[in-house]
Amino acid sequence: MKTIIITGGNSGLGFETAKKVVGNPEYKVILACRNPEKAQKAKEQIVGETGNAHIEVMPLDTSSLVSVRAFVENFIASGEKSDVLVNNAGISSMGNTGTTEDGFELVFATNYLGHFLLTQLLLPHMTEDAAIFNVSSDMHNPPGGIDWPGAELLAHPKEDDRRKYAYSKLCMIYFTHELDRRLRENGSRITVNAFNPGLMASTNFSKGGGKARELVVKTTMPERYGKLESSSDALAELITNDAYRGISGQYFDRSTNTAKSSALSYSRENAQELWEASMTYCDLA
Repeated sequence: MKTIIITGGNSGLGFETAKKVVGNPEYKVILACRNPEKAQKAKEQIVGETGNAHIEVMPLDTSSLVSVRAFVENFIASGEKSDVLVNNAGISSMGNTGTTEDGFELVFATNYLGHFLLTQLLLPHMTEDAAIFNVSSDMHNPPGGIDWPGAELLAHPKEDDRRKYAYSKLCMIYFTHELDRRLRENGSRITVNAFNPGLMASTNFSKGGGKARELVVKTTMPERYGKLESSSDALAELITNDAYRGISGQYFDRSTNTAKSSALSYSRENAQELWEASMTYCDLA
């Protein structure tokens, strides 16, 4: 049986993907979630709809490095190895301000830094041909574009920046590219890719949007629009179909097809700078 870890698996893309993955009884899914009660309800719903009881709930708050380390310790204690890690949990910039208990900007920590630490700690406890999927967004390249301000300004900003969500998703792509380079240099068979589900106005992530916002996105930004059904289908296919296991360092765009991300996202200098800073932030340097 293959073990899949999905962060933020109690709703939205994570939930729908988990449900589709465990439609195959050969898979077990660990819902790694901040809210255990919501995760338990998600588990019960998935078991009821699929008949596959191989669903486990484990507490994980990616905004807390302490929580990340505790999750990994619990996973190691189980004696299992992870076949797939889906770094999916995330928050928007709307209404999410302030710093974490570790002193980092909240969106940066939740969407990126917690996943960086989680991946680093889990790597020795993954199967030889494991797969990692970092959920990004086409908003890593928002309308009007962004410049790279450097990791330190993202981790410890001098003032709140409305572009912080875009930066966090750009970080996920930098992380994908740099981790892929290092895995290849070490001769590892583990793969890592970024996945863009598109702007899905139907999920809880898009607060206050609903059908009105969905219509606006479909009309004004059709190239960014994503459907929860088709994006979760694609991510589940990437997870379960071994044909994709040899692909690494790519950006999947709302499907099982690869695409080019923004020109800025291919900066090796920025990716390396972010990596080194993140190692320091996570006390891994």
